[in-house]
Amino acid sequence: MDGLAPRLARILADRSDTLFGVPGGGPNLDLVGAATATGMRFVLAHGESAAAIMASTYGLVSSSVAGVVVTRGPGAASTVNGVAQATLDRYPLVAVTDTVPARQRDRVSHQLIDQRAMFRPVTKLSTTITDATPADILATTVDKATAWPYGAIHLDYDAGGPPDSGPPESRPEPRTAATASRSAVPSSPAPVDEAVALLLDSRRPLVIVGMEAAAAGPPVVEALERLGCPVLTTYQAVGLVPTEGSLHAGIYTNGTLEQPTLDSADLILTIGLDTVEPIPTPWRSTVSVVRISATAAIDEFVPVTVDLIGQPVELMATILDRLADRSWSPTWPEGAAARFRTEARARLRSDTDTGLETEGARFGPLELVETATRSIPDDVADQLTVTVDAGAHFLAVMPNWPVADRFRLLISNGLATMGFALPAAIGAALARPGKPVLAFSGDGGLAMTMAELETMARLELPITVVVFNDAALSLIAVKQQDHHGGEAAIRYRLTDFATIATASGLRGTIVESPRELAQTLARDWTGPRLIDARIDPTDYRSLLAASRG
Repeated sequence: MDGLAPRLARILADRSDTLFGVPGGGPNLDLVGAATATGMRFVLAHGESAAAIMASTYGLVSSSVAGVVVTRGPGAASTVNGVAQATLDRYPLVAVTDTVPARQRDRVSHQLIDQRAMFRPVTKLSTTITDATPADILATTVDKATAWPYGAIHLDYDAGGPPDSGPPESRPEPRTAATASRSAVPSSPAPVDEAVALLLDSRRPLVIVGMEAAAAGPPVVEALERLGCPVLTTYQAVGLVPTEGSLHAGIYTNGTLEQPTLDSADLILTIGLDTVEPIPTPWRSTVSVVRISATAAIDEFVPVTVDLIGQPVELMATILDRLADRSWSPTWPEGAAARFRTEARARLRSDTDTGLETEGARFGPLELVETATRSIPDDVADQLTVTVDAGAHFLAVMPNWPVADRFRLLISNGLATMGFALPAAIGAALARPGKPVLAFSGDGGLAMTMAELETMARLELPITVVVFNDAALSLIAVKQQDHHGGEAAIRYRLTDFATIATASGLRGTIVESPRELAQTLARDWTGPRLIDARIDPTDYRSLLAASRG
């Protein structure tokens, strides 16, 4: 029987052509060597967490599962944030760590961590693999990453060790967002009848779609088109219906921006809405709710009237067929969805002074986003993937960015981690070879992953990084009160990211006005570059108020 590394490498190669990581010697190098021997590409990153984000984004965008391989101890510990991002954002990932061999643990303390205990709360499964682990068990374990809900699988690689004592699913686990969603049995016919009855009684049903619906893809879109009702999308599902099309009513975050839209509905239908997606403020609507999902709800966040547990595509087909038999038709005014999203975007702008055509006008986050949407050439925009970091700037990007397909606008939502946009952009660029990628990052998030600028330069990827540079943790600054530590808690020195980018092998440019940004974005989308946008953060407070209340 061949060794563990070749067996695992072949299984990974059957599912993806790329492996990511930061090797540290020993068995993880064995796996890298075995993977490259199969013809897989190995992408060397600077940081383990960033490598994990690259891998999970690559898997999501390419409809596969990619692996990240790191060393034990510090390598494993550094990977945890990227693994948590995959699990809470529902991205598929296989994380492989080598470990102090079981036969040596009585005498070796160096780099000895209970890695399975460390990864278990942030993964779907954390288990040990050894030379004795059969190939079919390895394959089944890897494939758990792409069973809904998507997430991370952790493999503790103990070359030569004893077989694992049993899968952790058989042990009691804390109830967390990583572990609570489980596949459930399909609903009986009675709840479907109840859902149909509620829809027949409604005249203005509103749909909220989440990440599970986005994962299902075109069949859900076809069902939504048949239904013909306004659709709110979560950050994870944005683009499932085109944001500038006839169905898209705006973004759903459980904030205040979409509340007038929710208040106009007499029934809410959620399709694949994962409660890890909304912000954890109280549910505000009082109308009946029909929930459709393949998994049981993690909590009682949404007060569900009828809960349909089964495959969303199949349940929607059944419901639509029964509605068609009754000649049911909602009575939303023509163009209602477009009006809702337009009004929501207008509320974001109501307290800001855009003045884009005025020389010397304020260059704030909304001006940056609106300038970008108008300045990117059409042939670039049609192919573009956009990644967005956590930070105040996403309040300007997410409701306004036009996107016509799922997984073309990506943000860490379930974990909401800073340091996402740049490694995610690298993963997306590799998954869509030759296609342009735009990464929106704040200065704080970029600083966390700045070493990966060299990675995108080394790989010659067509990524444009735009930094909202105001030398502060601006979202935290908006939330900060007088007793919260003052400027020392939220303020940095101004960093010249353009010079750092140039030193890393990219083209670096500083822009200080909408006009300069427009001129820069109108060209040069074929290679790696960074645009250091020196913005005025004044509008972040009004953006947060309009979005969240």
